[in-house]
Amino acid sequence: MIFFLLKRIILLFLLFYIPNSYAEIHSTSQTQSYSENKKIFKNENEKTGYALGVSLGNYVNQSFSHQQKLGIKLDKNSLLLGIQDAISNHLQLSNEEISNILETLEKKIKKATKIQIKKNEKENLIQGQLYMKKFSEIKGAHKTQSGLMYIIENPGEGEKITENTEITVHYKGFLVNGVEFDSSYNRGKPVIFVLKDVILGWQEGLKYIRKGGKIKLVIPPALGYGNTGLNGIPGNSTLIFDIELIDVKNN
Repeated sequence: MIFFLLKRIILLFLLFYIPNSYAEIHSTSQTQSYSENKKIFKNENEKTGYALGVSLGNYVNQSFSHQQKLGIKLDKNSLLLGIQDAISNHLQLSNEEISNILETLEKKIKKATKIQIKKNEKENLIQGQLYMKKFSEIKGAHKTQSGLMYIIENPGEGEKITENTEITVHYKGFLVNGVEFDSSYNRGKPVIFVLKDVILGWQEGLKYIRKGGKIKLVIPPALGYGNTGLNGIPGNSTLIFDIELIDVKNN
């Protein structure tokens, strides 16, 4: 039971942690220290046990780092003591006490996460507005009544696109901090869909080009995924897409 509760809290740290705003998202390189005074393991079982211990330790370290950003501080030594006592089956708190403490911690994490999400959403909105202001100064940039911004790099030619048009596109999607969150080029093949089935920013923006055309779209949250976000896309994100319209089929 103790291991289950510990795992539950560690998972909470990782699942509820929300990355900070665009200004704080950045790539970091992490290195693991490697001791030259290596322990000589007697067999594979000892190596396997050690490897699992390191994996758990890294997992806990990551969890501590995430929950500290939520303003929740815990003592690592006490956590290690709890693991040791659970393994030796000599607990200093009752199972009921432990369960109650962890339930209280879970509530605290959820509350802190909601606060962090709201903070991030506000910051993302501000950063998006700043990006769009700079984008408006670029030669060839247009802004529509809906708030969509775009630059036509190649108008293409052929039939007009409607909501029921089946289109084939290659595209790359970015956040305003330059992080790429999606790319059909990376997957090695274009995407086919009916225009009415995609986000509003695409529905409006792709109508400005024809087959063979290329366009850059800057899509505010209201025309994208709103404040709910998506995997890899935080709430209230302004989205940038480079889109190449490969084929058009009007049924």
